Amino acid sequence: MNKKIILFAVAMTATNVIGSQPSAEKPLVSPLREAPSLSASFAELRADHFHTGIDYRTGGVQGKDVLAIDEGYVYRIAVSPTGFGKAVYVRHPSGLSSVYAHLRSFRPDIEEYVMQNQYSRKSFSVSLFPLRNQFTVSQGEVIAWSGNSGGSSGPHLHFELRDSSSEDPVNPLSHDWLDISDHMRPVIDKVILYPLTHRSAVNNSHSNLTLRTVPSDGSYGVSTASVPVIHGETGIGIKCWDTFDNSTNKCGVYSIELFADGLKVFSFTADRFSYSETRYINAHIDYAARINSGEYIHRLHIQPGDRLSMYDGHVGRGVLRFNDDGEHEIKILVTDSHKNRSWVTFRVRSVSKPPVAPAEPDCSKVIPWGRASDFTADGIRIHFPAGSLYDTLWFSYTTRKSTNGFLSPIHSVHNETVALHDRIRLSVRPDTLLPGVGEKLCLAQINKKGVVSYAGGDYKYGFVSGEVNRLGDYTVTIDTVPPTARFSFAKGANLTGRSQFTATILDTFSGVRSYEMLVDGEWILAEYDAKNNLLICRPGKSKIKENTLHTIELMVTDNRGNNTVLKSEFRW
Repeated sequence: MNKKIILFAVAMTATNVIGSQPSAEKPLVSPLREAPSLSASFAELRADHFHTGIDYRTGGVQGKDVLAIDEGYVYRIAVSPTGFGKAVYVRHPSGLSSVYAHLRSFRPDIEEYVMQNQYSRKSFSVSLFPLRNQFTVSQGEVIAWSGNSGGSSGPHLHFELRDSSSEDPVNPLSHDWLDISDHMRPVIDKVILYPLTHRSAVNNSHSNLTLRTVPSDGSYGVSTASVPVIHGETGIGIKCWDTFDNSTNKCGVYSIELFADGLKVFSFTADRFSYSETRYINAHIDYAARINSGEYIHRLHIQPGDRLSMYDGHVGRGVLRFNDDGEHEIKILVTDSHKNRSWVTFRVRSVSKPPVAPAEPDCSKVIPWGRASDFTADGIRIHFPAGSLYDTLWFSYTTRKSTNGFLSPIHSVHNETVALHDRIRLSVRPDTLLPGVGEKLCLAQINKKGVVSYAGGDYKYGFVSGEVNRLGDYTVTIDTVPPTARFSFAKGANLTGRSQFTATILDTFSGVRSYEMLVDGEWILAEYDAKNNLLICRPGKSKIKENTLHTIELMVTDNRGNNTVLKSEFRW
């Protein structure tokens, strides 16, 4: 086979960034008692992040015993209305740490410690770091109960292993003690060919070409009437997933390798990564596909600003350079954590001369990916910090009049299909300024479906300025509408014997910034379930007097300083 057919300008750069993982000195135990069933795997592709652990199904219920996988001590406890919700972190002698998240409750002594800190700080959200031997655990001991807290979309246990020396998440599925059953090969759904420069072409077009796959017991071909014709720098993408024996969930794969004429040119392996690099997922995936169709597609070529450590070897960043006349074989090998493999093989035909004229970029300014840059037009200023982009951007800017009562024109800041790594500074001048409401002005983003969302910002020196992490359509608006609040009981209701009561709080634009609940003038703990807009108060865990009529006051403030005060009475 002629291996000169593809010109690779950069030599192989094997980067063994994975490093060695700590190993336990004795077998560990599963964090749940029942046979494990997983709904998500390590490094699975998510919105703006890689999944940092594995998710255990709990049968759609809460309250399953959560067990310490090994002896150790609790080094952190966190409670939040979003993210991990209620989570406990345990340090082990092996050099590993374990994390258990979306919990319903903690071990009684830990629960009491958390509540004491919540009352002393007058905050439901806390991040606590107890003394080293304050809360020790034994292997297999119940340390918490599973739940649905934080950003969880259903009852389950999120479990992580971390390297204690760095806090980097490591792949739990690399450890046999988890006893996860998996005899299923990964699924390869489609392959995409990307012309990467204005001179590149696929089938006489500068557009991407999607190839559907044809399966045959782990080996796939592609469904196409003819061999794709390619010229110039080309990237390849793949949509694939994995499943486990006792679960139908589509989970992430462990590794992907790309071969061109038998030469490995790209490799991705999900052994470990750091929290600081998780946003590089937006460089790793076909971000436009995620925005346009909700699909997660792995890029098998590395963008210039992508610093993800899960690439363990590549030639020329995985970019294929087709400049000859001939046919070439492309093979993609996909492996899961249990070494089940699938692969797709297909051929492409390279042509040495461009089959179509180069695409003419239509842009307002070229924004380099590696340097800071500014863009200014009438009514708008934008600052792109160095590192905010993954690749050089042919930046497009237009503006149009607003017809929906906004206070400035609608500024199209390129489009939302290009990802930002770091926030950019956006300043928009309002055309209309109502007296005395400058602190209520804010930026608003309008997505391709016309949905308007709060984008922050503050009014100063004639502009509303803020840090945004999305490109797209922006304008200036005003938020003077306070949040809504409602108790789950009527005024004077007898709540005697009830373990809890609730209140619904909601702000439909800028969002709830803070809340406070007082009973008889004293702060009382109200757990905030943000995804359900719910406050949950358990009087039995407070110091309020029983068999008494109590006054209650709830104050809710949104992110523009609008507030609502709700007062009532109840007997308990």
